Formats: sequence, C-alpha cells, structure tokens
Amino acid sequence: MVLGLPLLVTSTAVAPAAFAAPVPATSVTPQKAPAKELDPAQYPDGKYIVVLADKPIATYEGGVDGIAPTKPEKGKKLDAAAANVQQYSQFLEGKQQEVAAEENVEIKRTYTAAINGFAADLSADQAVELAKSDDVLLVAPDVESAPDYSSIDFLGLSGKKGTWKGQFGGEKNAGAGTVVGVIDTGYAPDNPFFAGSTVKPLKGNSKPKVGEPYLNAKGEIAMLKADGSTFVGDCQVGEDFDGSLCNSKVLSARYFADAFLDSVAEADRAPQEVISPVDIDNHGTHTASTAAGNAGVTQTVDGRNFGISSGVAPAAKVSVYKVCWEDTDPDTGGCYNSAAIAAINQAILDGVDVLNFSISGSATTTTDPVSLAFLSATSAGIFVAASAGNSGPTASTVNHGAPWMTTVAASTFSYELQGTAEFSDGTKYRGASIMRTGVPASPVVLAANAAAAGAAASNLCGPGTLDPAKVAGKIVVCDRGVVDRAAKSAEVARAGGVGMILVNLVDSSTDTDQHSVPTVHVNAPEALELKAKVAANPSITVALKATDTTGKPLPPAPQVAGFSSRGPLLATDSDLLKPDVTAPGVAVLAGVSTVGSNGAQFGFLSGTSMASPHVAGLAALVLAKNPAWSPATVKSAMMTTAYPLKTATGGVETDVLAVGAGHIDPATVLSPGLVYDQDVEDYLGFIQGTGVDLKIKGLEPVEARNTNVPSFALGNLTGRIEVTRTVTGAAEAG
Repeated sequence: MVLGLPLLVTSTAVAPAAFAAPVPATSVTPQKAPAKELDPAQYPDGKYIVVLADKPIATYEGGVDGIAPTKPEKGKKLDAAAANVQQYSQFLEGKQQEVAAEENVEIKRTYTAAINGFAADLSADQAVELAKSDDVLLVAPDVESAPDYSSIDFLGLSGKKGTWKGQFGGEKNAGAGTVVGVIDTGYAPDNPFFAGSTVKPLKGNSKPKVGEPYLNAKGEIAMLKADGSTFVGDCQVGEDFDGSLCNSKVLSARYFADAFLDSVAEADRAPQEVISPVDIDNHGTHTASTAAGNAGVTQTVDGRNFGISSGVAPAAKVSVYKVCWEDTDPDTGGCYNSAAIAAINQAILDGVDVLNFSISGSATTTTDPVSLAFLSATSAGIFVAASAGNSGPTASTVNHGAPWMTTVAASTFSYELQGTAEFSDGTKYRGASIMRTGVPASPVVLAANAAAAGAAASNLCGPGTLDPAKVAGKIVVCDRGVVDRAAKSAEVARAGGVGMILVNLVDSSTDTDQHSVPTVHVNAPEALELKAKVAANPSITVALKATDTTGKPLPPAPQVAGFSSRGPLLATDSDLLKPDVTAPGVAVLAGVSTVGSNGAQFGFLSGTSMASPHVAGLAALVLAKNPAWSPATVKSAMMTTAYPLKTATGGVETDVLAVGAGHIDPATVLSPGLVYDQDVEDYLGFIQGTGVDLKIKGLEPVEARNTNVPSFALGNLTGRIEVTRTVTGAAEAG
C-alpha cells in the first residue's frame, strides 16, 4: 500500500444540504471520451463512483469565469487553503449536486482534488443515465481494492523501484540458484506459494543451468546452484504424499518421525497428523512461504483480499524437513532434537544454501547438540537463521546464542489493519482487526462477569466458561492469555455473543487473527481503561467498527515486539550479544495449511518464528548475488547495514539487548564495506573458550567477548577490558 500519495486528495463525507451555495457554472474544457454505446447489463444496482468531465482541482488550468487556475506550478504543491482552490471546489461540488439531482441520486462522498466526482448508491437505470450524460466522464463500480498488506512491501523489495529490481535481478531472479531448507512442521503441497511445474530430465546433451531443476540419471530432482555445486533432493513417500508432489519450486520434502513414533502411542497422536512431509499445523507452511514462496500470489483471508505477495526470495527453491508433530499431550508432542539433528544432517548432504529454524532452543548453552549440528552446517557453507524466542519482554530469555547462527528478534511492520471499539459515551479504542463487517451498538459485558456455573477463569474465555444467559446478544471483553486467541472468540460465539474485544493486560503485540465473531484486539494501557469503563458502567453500549475511526496517527514502525525474547544471553556469561538482528514478526501474512486452518490457504501469525524466515530469505538473495560469501560474511553484512528501530513515541530504540544490531535492510545489505568474517576454526576456538575441551591439539581458546562478530557484550565490566575484532573488505570475504 502506498502510504504517502503524491497528489492531495480531498474527500469529504457529505449530505446534500451540506454544500455551500454553488458558484454559477460556466463550461470548462471537458475530458470526455467519444460517445459509446452503453450496455445496461454492465450497470447493475450497486455502489459506484461517478467521475464528472470538468477537471479536478489538481489539473484545472482555468476556463471558469472568475476562478483562477488551481493546477500547482511546477515544483510546488497544491495550496488547499488558497481562495481560488476553495472557490473552484465549491464550483465542482455545485456541478456534482446538479448532475446527481437530475437522476435523483444522493451523494455519499464528494471528491474535488484528485478526481472531480462523487460516490453514490445507484440503481441500474440511474447508472446508465448518468453514464450517458455529457457532464459525466465515467461511471465505475466501487470495488474493494486489495491493500497489498505485505511484509515484503515493508522491506522495500517489491515494485518498480524495489530492491528486487534494483539489486537482485528482478523478481524472477531474486534468489535464483539457491535452496532454502526449512526445518519445521512440513508444508502444504497445494498452497500456491509452492506451485511449480513437473521436473523433467535434461534433453539430449544439454548441460544443467543455474537455478533450473532437472531429473538426474537416478530420477532425483537436482539443480545446479549459483555457487557451482549441485543440490540433490528426495520426495519422500508418506501418508497423503505419494512422492510425486515435489516440483520446480519444492525440490525436496523429507520427514523425520522416528522419535515421535517411538514416544507417542498411536492413540495419543493428533487425529489429523500424517506421517509424511505434509503440514497439518500451519507453522512450516507459513515460514517456508515467507522465506521463499512464489511471487505473484494473491492472498485472501475470510473473503477479504489482501493483495499480491511473495516470499522474500521468490526465485529460490525450497527443501522441506518435517521434524515437528502434533499429538493430544503437550508434554510428548512437538519437535524432537534428534529429528532436528537428522534434518540438519540431511540438509548438509542435500546441499542447501540456507536453513531456517523457527524452533525454540537452549538459552543457557551454545554447545547443545542442535547448536553443534548447526555448526557443522555453517562449516559446510550453510547460513542458519533461528528465532530468538517468544518469552519477552523478560530479560535473559533469548535462545540460540551460538555465534555461528543468526538469531532473529521480531518487530512490527504495519499498523494498517485496525478496527475500533466505539462506546456510547463517545470514547474510542483502536485495535488490531481484520473483520469485514462490524457490530452495531450492543450491550457489553466483561467475561469475568459472565461465567458459566462452576467455570474458573472465565475472564480468559476458555472453552465452556461463558454462560449463554449472560452473553447472548452482547459484545464480550476477554483477557488475553493461556487460551488460544481464536478459541476465545469461538467460545464467545458458542455462548451467543455477537462480538469480542480482546484486551492485553500488559503491553504486548496485537494480532490480526481470524475470529468466530467480529473482534478488535486492544493493547494496554488503553485496554485497562476500557475494562474499567465497562465495569463502572453496566448499561454502556459499544459498537465495533471495521476501520480505524479514532483519527489518531498510527504508531511508528518498526518497533520490537513485546513477546520477542531479550538478552543478556545467559550462555557465555553474557559476553556475547544476542539477538543479532530484527525482522518483521507481528501479524505476518503468509501461506498456511488447509488442514490446520479450516480450509484457508493464507493466514496471519506472529512470533520470532515469523521473523526468522525473513532473514533466511534475505540470505538467499545475498548468496545468489555473492555465492562465495561465507555464512559469517552474510551475517555481518546484515548486522552492519541494519537500521535503528523506533520506540512507541517515535524515538530511536536503543535497547540492543532487544533488537541486536537493528532491523534488516535489503537495500543496503550488498554494500557492507567491511565485514567481520569467521571460519570453523574460529568457532571451535570459541567453544574451547566456553570451557568445553574439544581435545584438538593446538586449538587456542577464544573468549566469548573476542568472538569476531559485529557486536560485543560484557557481562561483568570491572576495570579496563579490551575486546578485539578483525575486519575484512567485503570483496575479499568468502
């Protein structure tokens, strides 16, 4: 969505009587096209925009007696307060009223600057007659336009002036010749982000081309990569997955179920779980599509069009490694370390360029088995992006502290998707929402005061906790926490509620979930004020509006998400700074599994899990352009070109323990100047320096604070301490 339009658009909601007396009209050179035969079938009853022939303010060059031109001079902006602008605006409004009156049309909204026209509800006959009028340029249906809500747009990748085109060879080449491995819950083969053609053998004596998959002599999908090596994958047969679903986009799909099958009895496995690469959870589909999903995918949620989007590296290929599983017992399901290690091992053998790991890890050590497996991946030239964790804002909750991994915090990127709770006393509370239609003024009740008999913690709106006799026909205020957010609105719907206001009791993210009833998600501290108002005024009513009606400016972005885990890093005595960088992770729209989302293919998710694949995708973009760069060089380039985040008041965020080096910047990442490079020997020295004896002869320990990364941290500064860094020209790195 374009946030700053180059033209001033004056748009005023009006009733017919609200117009000033019209200025006597004289003719203005019209813009009308040649007359055409009209097909009445093209003008059904509905909402229309009627554009009149006289020029609007922004382009009017004179012609009306007594009104000077209003078109701005070259290099200047329109002065909306100028007398001639005001006079010509009244003239246009008067003409609009005359045209509308001829067909007995009530104007809903008038436009005079960008266009000269009005919005109105028209019958088919009215639309046809207006279209025939010499005073009318055109009559067009008022269709719902997609807002192109996308983290890709926020990163500046898309569009004619986007970074894809300017630096990465265009959308069709962005990430070409690279493979992004995603270790997660699998993927949805039917999702359009993963659509591709059938891979075929090379013809005759043809040689492989970079970025073009082919079947090798063994019938395996292979691809020559940008770095000159060849990726070879496998489409592993499993339940609901016959092995033929890999294609020119998803080159490989494997699953690692041994630990799950050994640990969880069949009766305790989630009924919808399948032992195959197929995702029944949403998480893996979301992360994979964010990192490297196809370009040009139109995303809709609950019937609402959110425009065209893409993965960060749309020309990169995907390799899926399913290691996470669902069962009915939260203590036994999930992602097993053994499976993760097996997946990392296989990814190294397959030859991926990038790995994304949006799965939790240790906060207290950098030498756990999974971290060490990633060290091997790094030494094999694989860039590893990992999520920082979702336990913020509590200090020392960040995980994945190893310096060979790029640990990613989550940030906001847009506040456009808003609704409003309008109370009958005139107060308004804005919050995250994607509801299509609102709720008229209705009674409101705190969930805590609407408990079913014997129900505990009804304030959380858990299943079966609300009493229909106290909820029916009302909007319910539910506290965030414990219970899945969408499950809260489902409980409100079950009890007969007509809407929900979800409230944060502490400052945290607000989320654009798909709910069972119209919902607005309000953040603290306003949420606490809202609850107090409802408690003190039992007869007050509230309406839910599908747009932001507060008139207040949107909060600044990007801001670090409240849930994003923070340092200081507990491992290494806090002598290493984590997280490393920040990326979009709040209300990210991407692909989901139809199994895990009641048939939907796209959905909003929040978490550092959503931030990490943005970094993985960016790494693929970088490696497609600079395939000789080491993982450390790519990480360094991201960190040294990152830009500052903002605080809630619009200032510069200075809490490096929350945001690391700052927010990733695709526009500058290819030009870091100097980089902080490392190789496997440096990492082994780091491990030796943490007290783990690797028993490698001649290996010198390296203190954590002297690890060659573009940041430093000192957990205990007493007196003078020196830290050492070595920089290399980016052109020399590799």
